[in-house]
Amino acid sequence: MAAAVCLAVSAALLSICINQAIRLSRLEKTAAAETSKLEQAQSQIGELKKELAEKEKPGGNVPTAAARKFSYDAKKVQGSGPKIAYLTFDDGPTKNTPLLLSTLKSLNVRATFFVVGVNCQKFPDAVRQEASAGHAVGIHSWTHQYSYIYASMTDFMQDFNRLRNYVTQQLGREPDICRFPGGTNNTVSLRYGRDHIMRQVVRQVESMNIRPIDWNVSPEDAVERVPSSGTIVRRVIRQTGGQHRPVILLHDLSRSTNTVNAVPQIVRSLRAEGYSFGILTAETQAVMFEPS
Repeated sequence: MAAAVCLAVSAALLSICINQAIRLSRLEKTAAAETSKLEQAQSQIGELKKELAEKEKPGGNVPTAAARKFSYDAKKVQGSGPKIAYLTFDDGPTKNTPLLLSTLKSLNVRATFFVVGVNCQKFPDAVRQEASAGHAVGIHSWTHQYSYIYASMTDFMQDFNRLRNYVTQQLGREPDICRFPGGTNNTVSLRYGRDHIMRQVVRQVESMNIRPIDWNVSPEDAVERVPSSGTIVRRVIRQTGGQHRPVILLHDLSRSTNTVNAVPQIVRSLRAEGYSFGILTAETQAVMFEPS
């Protein structure tokens, strides 16, 4: 009887020991896994600290005012001297580009066109027509697909250089100005690629002697439901007030002529306020947003 009891107790103790050993083994594995995660996190923190330190250095990934190749005015440009307005048209050419060019000619106004490559292929004579009429032609993008161009620097530069080469072939000279889809401070780029790709983009483009230029007046004429011509005019006039160098963001749209129809009144109103009109170049004192 006593032997049976001892055997039962031994079996029970053995079972407890086995269970404890199994539990201990599991805890050790869990601890090892957590330790590995902690080490990885510490390593990532170290890398981030190094990256931040590099960015804070002059000439790092964050371009400082001193490190920038070009100089820029503030978004709201105040000052004295001649008042010059810059009409800019993004996203063309389109079927309405001839009407826009005719309208500008009738007003004796030169403008700046930031073109899209896929649209240039549809209207192969447009870029030469714009340049021959005295307008400036700059790079916007080849595809205008945010998910592609902002996925990586490789994708961005392939897209950018494809249009750069196209415009060079069309005009016999390299373009020296550009405008990034969404602007230099767009946050859409953060959805698709590495954080702060726009900072890298700005440095790379400026190293190619190409000037990025944004805007300080926008009537939002490229939304899905295009505003009326009257609304576009009112927004431009209201936002232009007090600025000596307004850069006006308009669009060369295919789905509406409202923007084209607004141009004559915009020109007349701004001329009445003492503005003349100019084209953008790499030397123009114009606005650029802080890269996102």
